Amino acid sequence: MHLYLISGPSGSGKTTVGNELRSRGFHVIETDHEPGLSSWVNNDTGKKPTELPDQPYHKEWVDSHSWLWDGNVLKNLVHSAQEEHLFFCGGAFNEKDFYGLFDKRFGLYVDDDILMDRLLVREPERWVVGSAERAKKLAWNQKFRDYSRETGAILLDSSVPTTALADTVVALAIDKDI
Repeated sequence: MHLYLISGPSGSGKTTVGNELRSRGFHVIETDHEPGLSSWVNNDTGKKPTELPDQPYHKEWVDSHSWLWDGNVLKNLVHSAQEEHLFFCGGAFNEKDFYGLFDKRFGLYVDDDILMDRLLVREPERWVVGSAERAKKLAWNQKFRDYSRETGAILLDSSVPTTALADTVVALAIDKDI
């Protein structure tokens, strides 16, 4: 079995390319929607909040919580998988703790304007100008490329058409010519 992680900031195209890969017959796990895998966690207590604040999330809440993967759930998904090629699409603040599970990692990136356009279409109330979460997301978008490069991910510009991006991911994942 070969495991791949497609990561990137919210709005970089992880779900979109995952859907395209799924349409081509690949098994894809959308980490944000896999039961029990991803959740907000309080940085001080380590506990999941029982309810989320209204959006946009206020600065104190954004600063005191992180989006994390549950390592036991992730490892169970990996160990129970039967597919030859399994793609995990998503990201978390602690994803680096699990990089060793993946054969290859892909880091999707876009410029700030495209990122915000994509996010505003999905959740306009969450990504309003001046919100703490928007500021944090844009800062991460600027750092993401260097971080991915430094940690061994294959960087891919996801502003290209989805079919072309999926073609590249498949070719690089299974070592075919592109």
